[in-house]
This record gives sequence, C-alpha cells and structure tokens, in this order.
Amino acid sequence: MIQSLSLFFHTFLAPTKRSVDGERITYFEVMGISWSLHIIYAFYSIFALYLGIVSYEYLSNSQSYTHLLFESFSVTTQKISLMMTLVQVIFYPFIFQFAFKFWAYLLRFFAQIFDYDGDRELDVEIEELLNSIFTANIFLIIPIFGSVLSTLAQAYYMFIGLRAKLGFTRVQAVLVLMTPLFLMFLITVLIASYFTLLISLLLTT
Repeated sequence: MIQSLSLFFHTFLAPTKRSVDGERITYFEVMGISWSLHIIYAFYSIFALYLGIVSYEYLSNSQSYTHLLFESFSVTTQKISLMMTLVQVIFYPFIFQFAFKFWAYLLRFFAQIFDYDGDRELDVEIEELLNSIFTANIFLIIPIFGSVLSTLAQAYYMFIGLRAKLGFTRVQAVLVLMTPLFLMFLITVLIASYFTLLISLLLTT
C-alpha cells in the first residue's frame, strides 16, 4: 500500500516521466486510490450539506424572513447534491473504467490519424498517460475547491501528456481535449432534433 501511494504521488509530481515496469503505477492502483480520494471528498460534501441544514434551521428560527425565499430551493438542492455525491462514490469504479476505456479508445484513434511514431508501444504510452491524468484526483483532499482543481489538473495533464508522450502538436492536443465537448454537443442536438420531430408528429396527428 505504501509503495502504491508512493508511485501515485511520484506520478502526480512527474506526469510526463516515462517509467519502466516496476516503477509504473498500475491501472488498479490508480483506481483504488482515486476511489479512496473520492470517498474523502464525499465526506467533505456531506459535512458541507450538514452545515447548510444547520444554517437553514438557524435562519428559520430567527426573525429574518429571508429563509422563506430559499426554502424549497435549499431542500431540493441539498437532496440532489447528496444523491449525486453518493451515486458518484458508489459507482466510481464503473465510472472510472468507462472514462479510462473511453479515453484510451479516443487517444488510440487520434494517434492513428496523426501517425504516432514513438519509441514505445502505443498502448503503453496511452495507459501511462491516463494513469498520470487520474493522479490529479489527489486535489480531492482539498475541501470545496478540490473537485474543480482536480478537473483543471486533469485537463492540463492531458495536454502536456499528449505532447510529451504521443508527440502531438498544441493544436492536435487541444483538438483531443475538445472532442468530448463536441460529442456532448452532437448528442444534445440529436436528442433535441428527435423530440422536436416527435412533438411535430404528435401535433399533426
């Protein structure tokens, strides 16, 4: 366990370093430590929700009427936040596997398009790159802003990793980073078009 944590921390500090077997953190080690970090961050989130409930009860017992404006919003938001936090923690191993495989397929696709010609096997470079990206979850030990810092660090590690390990240019690396947003936009357009067509058919019948 100590060795896994050490490899996780060293990978976090040197995300573009090319490691050899025995010095490289594995897929399951990254997933296990990342899961633990998400559990820690979930405790922070639940504690923050608890403070929100205490604050709301204090306002509701005070002479101020401002709580009436936020009553329904506060309760609904707290329930949604709590459910999202619990779902993310419980199903994180599945979320991690999906994200890892999605990015592995995407990077392999772009590497073939951009004619990867590195010294090492492409799968080794991709696995090492993705492992280094997920070590950015270490920022989750920071309350409140940990999730945002983790996301920003993962995007940065992806950018520098694509350039250092796969030899992509700046434009190519940005294109890869923008691909998930493009896919989300495309799916949104398709869903909106489907429901628009469905509604128009219902209205004409």
